[in-house]
Amino acid sequence: MSSKPVRTLVTVVMNLLIVVAIALTVRLVVMFFGVIAAKEWAKAIVSITNLLVIPFGIEPIKTPYGGVFDANAALTILLVLVAEWVLSLVRGRD
Repeated sequence: MSSKPVRTLVTVVMNLLIVVAIALTVRLVVMFFGVIAAKEWAKAIVSITNLLVIPFGIEPIKTPYGGVFDANAALTILLVLVAEWVLSLVRGRD
């Protein structure tokens, strides 16, 4: 019975990681298109998700659509999804 609270905690963390990955994916799309990034709601999304992006030091790549591809956010998404996968393995062992 002692593993049930741990399993619940791991599930909650996994769900939070999925929410973070979705938020960062929305950020990628918004920033990719300059027209969208210029909107006030899009600026709010970018400013909120700035807190979630790990600064790897990679410069944004300009897109032909007037925006940028944020490689730091893409790598952060990758790490978040790998962490979620590892937690799913841990949860499965309980």
